[in-house]
Amino acid sequence: MAGILAVSSVVMGNLAFRAGLGVKRWAAIGLVLGPVGYPLFNTHKRFAIKRAQGKGSVQITL
Repeated sequence: MAGILAVSSVVMGNLAFRAGLGVKRWAAIGLVLGPVGYPLFNTHKRFAIKRAQGKGSVQITL
């Protein structure tokens, strides 16, 4: 069980670094919640992108 939480912490920290979010915060959440924190991370990342874009903008993904 502790191994799963440790791996989840490292993975969440890496994902947060790639997304430009707080690494320590998401690593701690990964350590406490484990894989259950992943949907929370995705939601937070999506809201951060929308907040950075502003209102009425369109994002084109390839």
